[in-house]
Amino acid sequence: MILLLGDIHGDYKVLERATQLAEQTGAVAIIQVGDFGLFRGYGMSNEIPFMKVAKESAVPIYFIDGNHDDCDRWLEYTEVTEVLTGSNLFYVPRGTVMELDGRTVAFMGGAASIDKAWRLQDGAHWTEKENISPQEVLRLLNNAEGKTIDMFITHCPPHSVIEENFDPMSKLFFDVGLDWTDPNQLIIEELWHKLGTPEIYSGHMHRRVQGMTHRILDINELLAV
Repeated sequence: MILLLGDIHGDYKVLERATQLAEQTGAVAIIQVGDFGLFRGYGMSNEIPFMKVAKESAVPIYFIDGNHDDCDRWLEYTEVTEVLTGSNLFYVPRGTVMELDGRTVAFMGGAASIDKAWRLQDGAHWTEKENISPQEVLRLLNNAEGKTIDMFITHCPPHSVIEENFDPMSKLFFDVGLDWTDPNQLIIEELWHKLGTPEIYSGHMHRRVQGMTHRILDINELLAV
């Protein structure tokens, strides 16, 4: 069993509850779906409490990057990387394919910030690197070649799922037009189909959505799969 965890935005206490539940239920790993929120710069370092939780975890914790993560830091890595030696906390780069709990799992972080204008106005951290690049798409397709993908872990949900479940009028709250679309939704949609439409688990939207082969996790949500 794998325990999935929604966006936590730097709340290490939610991560601590996840590690406790994983130990109680016999989960072999925790996978967090982006907007993990581990920073060491930008005036908001929170590494120490995160590392304490991770080092005490009985299971490995894997996370991908979302649009509210330190992409400048994480995108330096092209291999699954333990954040600090002995921490049991691992960053999973975009385009990774790995075996977990007898399943082949593909990973793709990244999403566009609909709140970009607000963040720039407030002087918050933002980078164009939050968006999925063509090189990262190619990396995933190459790594998945010849494999049957059982699970696809993304931060940004696929376009069709968002279109079906979210009111476009909500975009107006963020001062973007009704025609604004996160280009990463379209990339994830295309990748999902190229991978054979496996079960896909995403975050980003801060609302729970469930379908036959897709699931968007709510903020701080825990899901055993």
